[in-house]
Amino acid sequence: MNDMKAASSAETIAGREHWTTKGEVKLFLWEKCLGNPAEAKGVILFVHGSSMASQPTFDLQVPGRPDSSVMDWFAKRGYDTWCVDMEGYGRSTKDRNNNSDISQGADDLRAAATYIRKLRGQRPLLVYGISSGALRAALFAERNPDMVGRVALDAMVWTGQGSPTLDERKKKLPEFQAKNRRPVDKAFVH
Repeated sequence: MNDMKAASSAETIAGREHWTTKGEVKLFLWEKCLGNPAEAKGVILFVHGSSMASQPTFDLQVPGRPDSSVMDWFAKRGYDTWCVDMEGYGRSTKDRNNNSDISQGADDLRAAATYIRKLRGQRPLLVYGISSGALRAALFAERNPDMVGRVALDAMVWTGQGSPTLDERKKKLPEFQAKNRRPVDKAFVH
């Protein structure tokens, strides 16, 4: 593991794509690990929110900003890192007419976790979810406690009254209800 600690912060780690299924749905997984995955400190599964797919969220590569990829950051510190595109996002199946809700996302995570554990052994996963991904991660952990060693919930969606963000989103409710996926354009990214 010493070679992992010595990894330069400017070093980019090669990723490997994987695929699994949930019934007829194809799920894309992306993995990054420096060194032998069997010797990793732990296996991290990153869970994206409702706006972006997994790779731009967790493996963003920005010239001149070497720590933009959280997957690279943790891989350099000895972890086997994974992310998965929920159904309806990124490279996973997008042809079914559904809203990729929280429960379906938890099912997607079970399929991804089952695949990862077949490859890496039955050790519990370290699960990190952001925004609505935190809701998916929490429900996955609740349903599958034997698969999860720890769970971290970041920017968890809050549904309380008085939320300025939710007040603004309510104004766009008809637009959100008309589409299964949140539109993302350059203005959104900026």
